[in-house]
Amino acid sequence: MERLDPAAEHRLRTLVRVMDRTNKERTKDFVRGLHSEGYLERFLAQEALESAAREVGNPLGNTTHLSVMDANGASVSVTCSNGSCSGVIVPGTGVHLNNMLGEEDLNPEGHRHEPGARVPSMMAPTLVLHDGQPELAVGSAGSNRIRSAIVQTIINVVDRGRSAQDAVDAPRLHYENGVVEAEAGVNPDALDELERDGWQVVRWREKNLYFGGVQAVAHNPATGTLSGGGDPRRGGVAVVVD
Repeated sequence: MERLDPAAEHRLRTLVRVMDRTNKERTKDFVRGLHSEGYLERFLAQEALESAAREVGNPLGNTTHLSVMDANGASVSVTCSNGSCSGVIVPGTGVHLNNMLGEEDLNPEGHRHEPGARVPSMMAPTLVLHDGQPELAVGSAGSNRIRSAIVQTIINVVDRGRSAQDAVDAPRLHYENGVVEAEAGVNPDALDELERDGWQVVRWREKNLYFGGVQAVAHNPATGTLSGGGDPRRGGVAVVVD
């Protein structure tokens, strides 16, 4: 708290953010590690507290995706990320350097990339073509959930004929570490069938930013109409300009 804005008018907002940040630390690893010697001390280290304060003080998040398409089919899909945040700002620029080495997908076995080697990424800005012309520009934030969020959005647009916003709004699944995570709204009968087949299923009570932050623009090849979809899970916005 003392590392954040001390102004009285911001204290309630700051307190809620600190509570939220604290709750996020109570993971399964946290519960398992409670009995390990020295485990809790790492949360009280000066560097850990300062890092947490930086994250609480920057509620805008770390990954942004933009999708753009015009009436002629010119399209752009770009994802920009700070990764897990380095906390380093280039003096005099305001540019926050990323920390992609902290990402699980990039370094599942630790920091083993050779200096100068191009680092892989789970970010996947995507263009979907129909007869050689862009039908969908799409991408997402969300770390390991990026891939599953994008593929489900593509299915909703291309296979089910939904507008970009309807495709983005639709409930999602994500599979990782032996568990199928399912947002509220996913067909419960289909989830029951997965469980009968031996899959472990976790049912979420509502939509959640855990399942990504997709931004998409689509061109309907049959009607020629354009549509945009901004993900409500992460404050996404879509604008169509005539």
